[in-house]
Amino acid sequence: MDKYEAYEKYLDFEDDFVGRGRANGRKNPRPGNKTNKKPATERAELTDFSDDASVWVPKYAASLDPKHHERTWLIESLASFYQDNVILDVTRRVKGGKEANVYCCPAHPATGLELIAAKLYRPRTLRTLKNDAIYKSGRQLRGEDGKELKGRREKLALAQKTRFGQHLDMVWWIQNEFSVQQKLYEAGADVPRPIRHNGNTILMEYVGDEWLPAPALSDVALERDEARDVFERVITNIRIMLDNHLIHGDLSAFNILYWEEEVFIIDFPQVVDARKNPHAQFLLQRDIKRVCDYFARFKVPSDPSQIAYDLWIPYMGNE
Repeated sequence: MDKYEAYEKYLDFEDDFVGRGRANGRKNPRPGNKTNKKPATERAELTDFSDDASVWVPKYAASLDPKHHERTWLIESLASFYQDNVILDVTRRVKGGKEANVYCCPAHPATGLELIAAKLYRPRTLRTLKNDAIYKSGRQLRGEDGKELKGRREKLALAQKTRFGQHLDMVWWIQNEFSVQQKLYEAGADVPRPIRHNGNTILMEYVGDEWLPAPALSDVALERDEARDVFERVITNIRIMLDNHLIHGDLSAFNILYWEEEVFIIDFPQVVDARKNPHAQFLLQRDIKRVCDYFARFKVPSDPSQIAYDLWIPYMGNE
């Protein structure tokens, strides 16, 4: 058993015995929007820290035993971002799950942000992803450099699920998630600003404040009028995705954050290309049905089949 497998075993144990707390909302300005930022010239002069990753121990990791598997996993995954002056520290884990952990990181002043969310995928995540063939259909395999992989060795490794093949599989999904989030952010969708990615890690804008992360929509009680506005905004985001040939594929109230009366859609590794994936229409209908079912509890009327039809038919007509 290597150190990563040992860490996975520890997290399984933790999932069984440690309850997950639910965040409640705290009204504070959205990170990155404050007007009292230090000027760029002053940021560039902030060099009073060591960039040697070998001596960097994040505050969160420092509280763990040196032999603790999470400590090693955290430092090795995030050290390059510390060296590149993207993050200064890691203060806490804000979300734990079977697929990935999310950590809160104070940002380097040069980024223009106060906090950054670091999403660290667990090594075996994609080996246990169910029905992943439905998402992979029509998608090109790309490496860490973003270039398409065409070699026989890579295809054989994926088919046989060797260690190298599993690494390629994870790189494929993470590269896809980051590029999709970047494309949607630039298109005006309500997604956290993507910052960097490397190996098993994606950095993005942190949604929440220094005390609490933004809660998932599934943990929020909305007033009826508020719920109607949020519903319309979510449907608008689905339309923006489709306008960019993308379908989330796993959209629900569990991966929509709500903060300061704004929504932020997250989790994009399984996003599909509507032009190439033969299951695209089904996935669109399923996303809309889940969204409509959630808002029905707040008495928001909707017809998921009609909404899906009204989005899909014009889209296909423009192809």
